[in-house]
Amino acid sequence: MKKRLLTTAASVLFFAGQSAAEQATGTAQFKLVQPITVTETTVMEFGNIDISADGNCTLDYANAVTGAACLAGGNAAASGVFAITANDGNVNVTLSGADTSVAGVTFTPSIASSTVTVSSNTATVVVGGSIDVVAASATSGDQTISYTVDVVY
Repeated sequence: MKKRLLTTAASVLFFAGQSAAEQATGTAQFKLVQPITVTETTVMEFGNIDISADGNCTLDYANAVTGAACLAGGNAAASGVFAITANDGNVNVTLSGADTSVAGVTFTPSIASSTVTVSSNTATVVVGGSIDVVAASATSGDQTISYTVDVVY
């Protein structure tokens, strides 16, 4: 019995001499997403615009122009089209058109909705816009003006 008591006492002293230790499991969260790509597939085209008087020409989302400054002839009107590749779900789309490089012209791009639904990892954004002309400062000839399409999750 004495031998057993000494063994038990030795075990208690052995465990009492060890420091306490504990482990915990942490969690890392993340979302795997398809990188967003945006590609212009159709260049926006207003066709011929009159600069003999101040006026406006507006391009809708169905390739049609309206306004006193819109003239028949020239290139066929075409709404801008962009292809988006992204995760399925909604993405937010914004436009900017602060390009003032063409004298006598104010360009304002537009989209039907700032939220676009992506399905099977693709979506399309159609862009229209409006061009206001100030006849006194506009110059005739082929013109190009830029705008930016931003797409974010």
